[in-house]
Amino acid sequence: MTTTVGVDLGGTKAFAVRLEGTEIVAEARVATSSGEIPEVVVAAARQVMTDDVEAIGAGVAGLVRWPEGQFVWGPNVPGEGIPVREKVAAELGLPTVVDNDANMAAWGELHLGAARGYRHVLMVTLGTGIGGAIVADGRLYRGTSFAGELGHIVYDPGGTLCGCGKRGCWETMASGPALARLARDYLSANPHSQLARLLDGVPLTGEAVTQAADAGDETARGLVGQVGGHLGRGLSNLIAVLDPEVMIIGGGLGSVGESLLGPARRVVADAMHGGSHRLAVPILVAGLGPQAGAAGAALLAAALVAGEVEAL
Repeated sequence: MTTTVGVDLGGTKAFAVRLEGTEIVAEARVATSSGEIPEVVVAAARQVMTDDVEAIGAGVAGLVRWPEGQFVWGPNVPGEGIPVREKVAAELGLPTVVDNDANMAAWGELHLGAARGYRHVLMVTLGTGIGGAIVADGRLYRGTSFAGELGHIVYDPGGTLCGCGKRGCWETMASGPALARLARDYLSANPHSQLARLLDGVPLTGEAVTQAADAGDETARGLVGQVGGHLGRGLSNLIAVLDPEVMIIGGGLGSVGESLLGPARRVVADAMHGGSHRLAVPILVAGLGPQAGAAGAALLAAALVAGEVEAL
């Protein structure tokens, strides 16, 4: 049984797990403000390390060059041109594999989560931005390295400025910050509303608004429904291009369930090309929840140990 560590590094935190075979036996979180990418990955990995760990995997939000494991750039993680794999491997003295965080999440879902049994999968991760990964015939499709940057499809030309520098990217309409922005606009106009009372003293995040929706606040449900509608329209376009067997929604917002995915599913059913002539594509919540990226990274590290990761 192979023991490996996986780290999922996003815009605000790093989450690490230790995997024994296919079982998660330890987990930890560290703030990304504690250093540059390799330092944060190493710090998170050390929280769960044991002497029998054989390899490290890390997923990083942004453009990651494969197979070198170089972080090229990303709108939500600082730094450019950082040789993450090389630095982590040197620091920890272990074989290391580094990829985009959504690719790692898709790998985890394919082997341990909601995508088990499927060969053609589209993974969409919702959080600080929108990440994506494409599994074609059971293998991750990376293009020349950077395939799957779904959040930066231009959805509304001339719309909200995105962290990538363009306007109207899909993630400006269907991510955590998009939902927080809608809520902020509503609260500014309605400071004495029930939603204002529910969110008083709480950091205004997409997760906080979805929790209010799940608690039954109708205004919050309406705001989440707007974001769900934008999510669904984007998904219907991706179905037309990629024709997946299943779509898996993960990340901080993807874990909330029907308040977000119900509106998305309804929009997809109405907007899908040739919808009355084809089978509906299941849209499922990630089975591994927020552990998907770190678990996938640990699984890919195990594949590295087994000699199953090409070009490394």
